[in-house]
Amino acid sequence: MCLTLALPGLAQLASNTSIVGNVADATGASISGAQVTALNQNTGETVTATSNDTGNYEFQFLKAGVYTVSVQKTGFSTSATKDINLSANQTVRSDFALKVGSVDTRVEVTADIPPIKTDEASMNEVISTKATAELPLNGRNPMRLAITTPGVILGARGTNNPGGGEAYIGAGLREITNSVSLDGVSIMSNLITTTTLRPSVDAIAEVQVQTGTYPAQYGGYLGVQVNMITKSGSNAFHGAAYEFLRNEKLDAKPFFLAQGRKKP
Repeated sequence: MCLTLALPGLAQLASNTSIVGNVADATGASISGAQVTALNQNTGETVTATSNDTGNYEFQFLKAGVYTVSVQKTGFSTSATKDINLSANQTVRSDFALKVGSVDTRVEVTADIPPIKTDEASMNEVISTKATAELPLNGRNPMRLAITTPGVILGARGTNNPGGGEAYIGAGLREITNSVSLDGVSIMSNLITTTTLRPSVDAIAEVQVQTGTYPAQYGGYLGVQVNMITKSGSNAFHGAAYEFLRNEKLDAKPFFLAQGRKKP
C-alpha cells in the first residue's frame, strides 16, 4: 500500500531588506577596502562587508530591526551611525564621510529618516509592532491591518470573506490579484487566491502593505501586497497575554429591529 500526501507548494519571495551606502573621505573621494559592520541592536547579530572600488557597500537579506552601522579604515577615525530603523522589504541608505585620524577615535551619530527614498520606488506603508498590537482587530486577524492604509478598502465580501487574500481592494485592481506572504514566503493558494493561514497578532512584528511599483519578486500578483514579518528573539525577556471574549450579550441591537423586540 502506498500512501501519498500532497502538500501545496510555497513560493519563496526573495527579501530585499537591506542597508546600502557609500564611504568617502572629507573631500568626497571614495574609499575602497573599508570594513563596514552592521549590528542588530536587538539581537547582537553582526554582519560585515567591504566597500568596493567606488566606495559603495551593501548588506542584503537582513532581518527587520534597529541597526548600528560602523566603518573602519586605517588612517581614518571610526565612524558609526546608530538607531537605523530597518523595516521589512525596505532599503535604507547610510553614507559615511570619514575624517583623518586614529581608528581608536570613534565618531557616532544617530540616524535621520530621509524625506525621500532614493534607493527604491515602491509605494508602501509599514504598520509597526506597537500599532499591530494596539489597533482594534475583529477576530485578531493581522491581515485586516491592510485596510488601515491609504488606498485600501474592504472588498465586496467584507469581513465575512473566508479567505484572507481577497478581503480588500487596492492598487486599482480587483481583490483576486492580492498577495499575502509570511516572512518572505507566499502563503497564497494560486488556484483561488486566498489563504487559510491565520498567524497570531502577538507573533507579528510588523506588516508591510504595498500598493504600487513593486520589485520584481512580486510579479505574480499586481494587487495589494501584504508582507507579514514574525517576531524573532532578542536579548531582552518579553511576553504577552490577552483574553478574547465574544458574547452575544454585548452585541448592539440591530438598526431595523422593531421597538420592544428582543435581540435575535
